[in-house]
Amino acid sequence: MPGEKHPIIAHGELYVEPIVKKSRPIDKSIPHEYEDAKQRILSDISNITEKIEIQEEFFLDEKILCVRMEPKFEAKSYVPASITQVSDSISLVGGRKYRFVDNQGDPQSAKLYFMKTTNAGIAALQSALEDGKKDTVKSWRNQIGSIRSIDLLSPDEKVMGFDDEWETGTVEIVLHPLSNENADMIDLFYRVSEIPVGKTQVRQYEDGFTFISAACTYENIENIKRLNFLRAVHPLGQISIAPVRDHPGVEAPTIEPSRQKSSITVGVFDGGSNPSIPLLSGYVNEHNCVSSAAHPELVAHGTGVCGVVLHGNLAGKTKADHLSVPCVSVESFRVLPLQDGSDFELYEAIDAIENTVLARPDIKLYNISFGPKGAIVDDSISRFTYVLDRLTYDVPDDDINPLFSVAVGNDGDLTYPCNRIQAPADMVNGLGVGAYSIARDGRKIRADYSCIGEGREGAKIKPDFLEFGGSLDRPFIIAGTTPNTLSASAGTSFSSPLAVNKIGRLMAKSESITPHIGRTLLIHNAQIDSHLTQEEQGYGFCAEEMDNVLNCEDKKVTILYSGTLAPSQTVRLPVFAPQINNVCGNVTITWTVATIVDPFIGDPDAYTNNCIEDTFFPHEMVFMFSKKGVGNRKLNLLNEKHIAIARDLLNTGYQKADFPVSHPSKKYWDETDLRAIDMKWDTVIRRYVRMRGSSLLNPAITLHAIARNGFGNAKLRYFAAVSIEAPRYIGSLYDAILQNYKNLTPIEIRNVCLLYTSPS
Repeated sequence: MPGEKHPIIAHGELYVEPIVKKSRPIDKSIPHEYEDAKQRILSDISNITEKIEIQEEFFLDEKILCVRMEPKFEAKSYVPASITQVSDSISLVGGRKYRFVDNQGDPQSAKLYFMKTTNAGIAALQSALEDGKKDTVKSWRNQIGSIRSIDLLSPDEKVMGFDDEWETGTVEIVLHPLSNENADMIDLFYRVSEIPVGKTQVRQYEDGFTFISAACTYENIENIKRLNFLRAVHPLGQISIAPVRDHPGVEAPTIEPSRQKSSITVGVFDGGSNPSIPLLSGYVNEHNCVSSAAHPELVAHGTGVCGVVLHGNLAGKTKADHLSVPCVSVESFRVLPLQDGSDFELYEAIDAIENTVLARPDIKLYNISFGPKGAIVDDSISRFTYVLDRLTYDVPDDDINPLFSVAVGNDGDLTYPCNRIQAPADMVNGLGVGAYSIARDGRKIRADYSCIGEGREGAKIKPDFLEFGGSLDRPFIIAGTTPNTLSASAGTSFSSPLAVNKIGRLMAKSESITPHIGRTLLIHNAQIDSHLTQEEQGYGFCAEEMDNVLNCEDKKVTILYSGTLAPSQTVRLPVFAPQINNVCGNVTITWTVATIVDPFIGDPDAYTNNCIEDTFFPHEMVFMFSKKGVGNRKLNLLNEKHIAIARDLLNTGYQKADFPVSHPSKKYWDETDLRAIDMKWDTVIRRYVRMRGSSLLNPAITLHAIARNGFGNAKLRYFAAVSIEAPRYIGSLYDAILQNYKNLTPIEIRNVCLLYTSPS
C-alpha cells in the first residue's frame, strides 16, 4: 500500500566483508635542502643548549622541546619519528598547531610536536647531525628537510584564551608527562607559581598528563609561563545554568503514581532534583554525590532537566492532560554546588562523574546540562572533555559504550570566537546539542543564545544538531520543584535532555537500538536548513517523530550496521538495492557513520587517535584503466565494446584498478585539505549521493580504519545507518531487500509496557 510504514532493517553487518586495499604513496616536495636544514637545526640546538645553561626557563632533568614542521606537513607520515630513534632518551609526547607570519607577511599555521628529552638526548641529536652517518638515509633527510625549527615553546604560546582585562580567576593548567620526575615537577610548580597549595586541585592520569585547577592572579600566570614542562594554561569560567522561573496560573498535568519503572535508565548529572513531586515520583532516584548543601536554583534546574528526560516539553499541558508513563527511569546524581567555597571549577563534580560512571556500568545514557562558561580553545583540551571521552571509550569489548549528551552552552549571542561551543560539549565520542526556537511565523530558527561551531579537531561539526530549547516568548515548560506546578525556561540545558528523551524512546521501542545507534539515527535523520551555516546547526534540526526514525517506506529504506574494525582494516558495506540499475530517474543514497575512538589528550590537533575513511563505489563493474604518462580510461565491463577496449589497453601496458571507480572520485589531497574538506579524523561521517539508477550496480561503501600517535592497536567501534530512496522503483524496494538478503531482519518494535519492573 502507498505510504505503508515498515520497521527499519538491522544486521547489515552480517554482510560486511573485509577487503585488502592498497595505499598509494604520495610524493611531496621537501621544502628545504638537506644540508641547509641540517645546519639550521644545529644552530637551533646550540640556542637551546645555551638557554638551558643560563636557565632561561625552569628546567628539570627532562626537557620539553618543540619540533616545528613546515605548513602542509601535518599528516601522520611526517611525524618526526627519525629523531626519536637517535636516543632512548628522546620521545614524542604530544603536539598542537602553531602560528607564524611568513616572509610575505601572510599568517600561516603548521604542526608542532613536543619532544621530551634530556641533556644527553640533545647531545645525541647534535652528534647524529654532525657526524654525517645518516646523510644517505632518505627518511632521515626528508624529515630533517621538512622541519622549520627545533626550539622551546615560548611563554606566550603556553597561555591561551585570556582577554586583556583578565586579572584573577580560576584556571586549568596542563603539564607534560615526565617519566620519573612528577613529584619534582609538582614541587617546582608550587615554588615558581607562588600559588598556595590550598587554592589548587591536582589530577594525574595514567598517560602521564597532569591537570591542575587553580585560583590565581595575573602575576601567578606570569610565573607559570616560565616552567618548561608547562603545556598550557587557560581560564575557566564560572558554572553557567539556565535560569528557571515559575509558570503561574497553570497546574501541572497528571500522571499515574508509579508502581513500576522502566528498565531503561538515564543518568542525569546536575544540581539535584525533587523526586517527591508527582511528575518525578517513583520515576527518579536521587543521589547526593557531593557533601555540600543543595541550592534551590540548582535543584530547580536539575528537577526541570529530569522532567524533560521523562516527559519532554510540557508546553500546552494543563491539569486536564494525562501524561503517558515515561519510557525511561532516571538516576539523578547531584554534583553541584561544589563544596569548596573557592570554586575549583568543577573538578569536584568531574570526580563525582568519573566515580559514578565507573560504579554504575548498568547506566548507558547520560545527560549533562552544565559546564564552565567560556568558548573552547583549539590548542588545549579541558579535563572535563577528556574524562567524558575516555569514559565512553574505555569499556570491555563485549560491553555497550555509554553515551553522554551535553548542552553546548548559552553564549551564542556573543561575538566570535566567544560564542563557540563550551566544554565538555566538544567531546568527540558523544553528542553536543544546540537549541532552536520557534519564530512568530512558526518556523524553526536557531536560538540566538545557542553556541555555535566549529568544534575541535576530531569533531569539527558541532553542535551535532539543534533540538528545541525555547525562548523568552515561547519558553520551554518544565516541571516545577513544588507539587503540581510548572516552570519556564530557555536554553541548551533543556535541548540536550530532550534529545536524551528521544534516544530513550527509541531504545524503549526496540531492543536493537543502543545509545550510540540512537546517536547515529538522530544525526542521520536531522534536517538541514539551507538558510543556516553548518557552524550554526551542525547536521541540522533533530527529527520530531521517533516513529518516523524507526520506520521505512516501500521505496525509502534504512539499514543499520555496527561492528569493530581492527587496526588498518578495510571492510565493504553493501548498499542493499536489488535491481537498482533498472530504476528510471534518480536514486539517493545517504549514509551516516558514528565512531567511538581512543582520545589523546597530548595533542589537541590530533585528539582522535583513529578514524574511518569512507569511499562510495556506485557500480561494481566500472573500472579505471591507467598508464603512466598516457592517461586514464573509465570503462564499464558489462558493455561489450568497453570489454574489447579493455583488452586492447591491457595489451598495450595499461593496468586495471584494483577497485571500481569511486564517487565522487577520491582526490589525493594533502592532510590539510582532507581535514578541512573531507572532515578526516572526525568521529561522525554523514554524506549522500544522488545518481541515475542506471549508474548503480551493487553499490557499496568501504570503511578503512586509520590510526596515529602510535596507537595502531586501538580498537575502533562503528555504527552506521544507510538509506536508499528510489521513488520510481518498480514494486517494493523494502520487500525486495528482505527477499534477497535473508539474514537481514526488520527491527522488532516492542510494547513499551514490557520494559517495566517493580521499583526497588
